Amino acid sequence: MTFNRLRICIPVLRAILPANLFLIGTAVALFSGCTKESNLGIDVQPETDIIQLSVQDTTRLITYTEREDSVRSDEPPVCMFGTQLDPVFGKTTAGIFSQFIFKGSTVNINFGTPGQIVLDSLVLTLGYRTDFYGDTTQQQSLKVYQVTQSMFKDSVYYSNRLRQYYPAPVASKTFVPHPRTKVNVDNGLRAPHLRIPIDPGFAQLLFSQSGTTNMLNNTNWLNFLKGLYIAPDGNPTGEGAIIQFGMTDTSTRLTFYYRNIVTNDTLKYSLITEAGTAAYYNHFTHDYSSATGDIQTQLAVGEGSYQNVYIHGMAGLRTKIKMPYATSWASLGPIAINKAELVIQADPTYIDALHAANSKLYLAVIDSNGSTTLPIDMTDNIAAFGGSYISGQQEYRINIPRHFLKLLRGDVGNYGLYLREIDAAQSAKRVVLGSADNPSPALKMFLRVAYTKIN
Repeated sequence: MTFNRLRICIPVLRAILPANLFLIGTAVALFSGCTKESNLGIDVQPETDIIQLSVQDTTRLITYTEREDSVRSDEPPVCMFGTQLDPVFGKTTAGIFSQFIFKGSTVNINFGTPGQIVLDSLVLTLGYRTDFYGDTTQQQSLKVYQVTQSMFKDSVYYSNRLRQYYPAPVASKTFVPHPRTKVNVDNGLRAPHLRIPIDPGFAQLLFSQSGTTNMLNNTNWLNFLKGLYIAPDGNPTGEGAIIQFGMTDTSTRLTFYYRNIVTNDTLKYSLITEAGTAAYYNHFTHDYSSATGDIQTQLAVGEGSYQNVYIHGMAGLRTKIKMPYATSWASLGPIAINKAELVIQADPTYIDALHAANSKLYLAVIDSNGSTTLPIDMTDNIAAFGGSYISGQQEYRINIPRHFLKLLRGDVGNYGLYLREIDAAQSAKRVVLGSADNPSPALKMFLRVAYTKIN
């Protein structure tokens, strides 16, 4: 191991190593009596009480890219939608399964006397959120299908799970997303939203349920119309984008526009996706067959030596990090760990106006069964844990001293870590990272450990 020695006053976590085993305590020692100033601008102790702090950044890491597991995606604040053909990460799609129900405890829906009411149109509207990822200047297409398999509000749904639906669409639309442009409706500007006219035949079928037992209450209605699948349709023009819809926004609804031909009244009635009542979830797909050859190789081969590793949101890609020689720290004898900081450097070549890096990453600890838990450093002090993207340095830093101590003394198994997007269900962002084997110091991923030898 190589290290530098610094003379500073610093709190430490003590890790004592008798014989061949670490017996690690968690005492914090605060040292006083500093009388000098070091070249770092930090007071040092008197010469008789100097702490010798060593910094080592040569711990061997093995890093490579894996596919993510699916992510829970039911009832998020926003739903992702669209198709993106990323030049590095390949094709990603996001669709939405959703119920549309009567508001609150509304019962006995009746639009009026048969023969006096006429349906003009049925329109599905989806309220935009202002965030998006990719190129929204390009056309996209979608189709809407009738779901034939029930959904339940109290069930858990994951992003790789499809519901059954009829193969013939009940609506289709080609559009250019305008997530920040208000829409002129009913002689007034409304919040940005996408308007999708429903096929007249299907619309009339739904409208004809007025006054029947199917519109008696939501239970009956959901037996009749189990939901809609709003699906991205194939390939956008150009790269495309992943946009966001607020499923419980006031702009998101299924609205009947109709007339009473006797009174000449123009009327409307909306079904909604009500928060806490309606079931909805996101469905994601990732096709990495059109991704770069490096991604394809890592997914096919697994562990190996690569220059870059990859993170992709929406349950796309994660990076596995292994520290196979962590036990070699035993050769140092008794030590106190001050910091164990993973320095993760983004490759700026792949960051631009359309492809911002992930805002925050986190680490998950892998156990012998392949399951994961959060490291104690994250659960106890998320601010000190870090993980946010530092744009000025184009890097992430994650501090795991307590997990590192537990690893050294054998309290946790050495099965590796997963580096992940922190909000996999609601972030389409991706980033190319330098691996532990990247030959460039400006891109190389490494673990910087600050420690003190204990006499």
